[in-house]
Amino acid sequence: MAAILIAEDEPFSRMVVEAAARDLGLEPLAVADGDAAIAQARAAESLEVLFTDIHMPPGPDGWAVAREVRRIHPDIRVIYTSGQAGPEDYERFAVPESCLLPKPYTSIELVAAIAGEGLSH
Repeated sequence: MAAILIAEDEPFSRMVVEAAARDLGLEPLAVADGDAAIAQARAAESLEVLFTDIHMPPGPDGWAVAREVRRIHPDIRVIYTSGQAGPEDYERFAVPESCLLPKPYTSIELVAAIAGEGLSH
């Protein structure tokens, strides 16, 4: 089963993303901060998708998490999410095969992002 790494510091949001991932046939690996996300990426044999909140204090933010996870798993798709980051941030920091999912998002938007619709680059 393909895996998705979910780095989201808000517990309810994390649970919603986990449920959507399971519905799409992905194995969710969910963590609450950037350090745990990087550790999980190092331990995982393979990852198909990274779903990362951009703002996860106090550790590495989602931009740094994506850079490090992409170094470990070069072909991973990345979904960035934030209630604060704008398109200019995304254009500056995004990696290929990624998308920005602004908060709040609908379940339809979430599923589409996880399924790989709306990718840029």
